[in-house]
Amino acid sequence: MEKEALLQYLKKRHTGYMNAASSRSLEVVFHVGGKPIRKAVNELRCDGHPICSDDNGYYYAETGTELNATIRQLQSRIIKIAGAKNGLVRASEQFTDNGQTSMFV
Repeated sequence: MEKEALLQYLKKRHTGYMNAASSRSLEVVFHVGGKPIRKAVNELRCDGHPICSDDNGYYYAETGTELNATIRQLQSRIIKIAGAKNGLVRASEQFTDNGQTSMFV
């Protein structure tokens, strides 16, 4: 999927949270599944583009408030994922090494 095409599409047609586009609608427009959409959104965000998301879908930020809401949402997910990882690391102590090198940091 061409991430620049997604960027321009969101910027032109889906600026602001009131104009969010569902993942499904983007899949139809770009003839791809959800995974390429999520990958392109992630890459655009990593490149510094203000692509936001909420329960209604993806959109190009219109305000700093919208951008900050997405940043808070991502931070919350990071914390939950880190908690799950830490729990699994603790659970790994139940298993013997069997000569394998540990991947945990």
